[in-house]
Amino acid sequence: RHLRVIDALEQHKSLLRASRALRVSQPALSRTLQEVEEIVGAEIFERHPRGVRPNATGALLTAGARKLLTTIRELEAQLDQLSDGQKRTIRVGALPVAAHGLLPALLANAGEQAAGLAISVIEGKTDQMIPALLSGEIDIIVGRLYPPSQPDDLVRRVLYDEPISLVARSDHPLFDLPAVTVADVQRYTLVLPSVSTLMERDVREILEQLGLETDAAVQSTSVGFMRELLLSGTFVSAVPRILVAGDLARDTMRILPVAVPSAPRPAGIIHRGPLGDAGKLLLAELQREIARLEESDIVESAA
Repeated sequence: RHLRVIDALEQHKSLLRASRALRVSQPALSRTLQEVEEIVGAEIFERHPRGVRPNATGALLTAGARKLLTTIRELEAQLDQLSDGQKRTIRVGALPVAAHGLLPALLANAGEQAAGLAISVIEGKTDQMIPALLSGEIDIIVGRLYPPSQPDDLVRRVLYDEPISLVARSDHPLFDLPAVTVADVQRYTLVLPSVSTLMERDVREILEQLGLETDAAVQSTSVGFMRELLLSGTFVSAVPRILVAGDLARDTMRILPVAVPSAPRPAGIIHRGPLGDAGKLLLAELQREIARLEESDIVESAA
């Protein structure tokens, strides 16, 4: 409990956000932090108006806590494997596009080998998942590979490319036109990812190149909200095609026939050190599903 609180506070830099991540009340988390500081005999986090940050003692404790948590989680996984026989467990940190597009498709089309794999999926953004991977809270990250903000020892493996397209529901009036122009698209309200996401930056760059105005666009961090708008109204969105892979496969959404500027958007996996048996099994399933999606032109080859 003490180790997890130290790790969560360093990761989230806020008592409120750390308490939400650990699903405990803020007063309970504050009491646990006080216990740790009493054990150590010194303050380990500096309080400031925007949250907390570790001091020199806190930085040392955080590094040690993460190593210990990693060891504990590895031991738990090994014990689970002993009790479950051939069952292998892996904790996957999924970036939004992978969480809503690639992983559901993978699980829906998984082969017999995947029957021995138990997957726990945690959705989050890159700046949330990297610390979780470093601390051992998750085993692997799946999704868009953005350049690291600072050097680390993590392994990044490109598996596919995530092209962006304009999409709308299958019976959208735009599909009745003999040819769709940018001016035609501009007549409808755009639904875009929020400015708080890295995906939004890529989308904005493409829309600027197309000459589409976004001042009146609806923005959201919720993929579910965006999808509901697209399916229930005459909205148009610019998103990585794989984000709506299920809807494209079911023909509830279609890609608008508008040429979209192409830019590399590499995606794949991030992990620490060599992959274990569960990681290798997940990688094989990812590669199999990516090959299927390439045939459907939903993703592109990373070669």
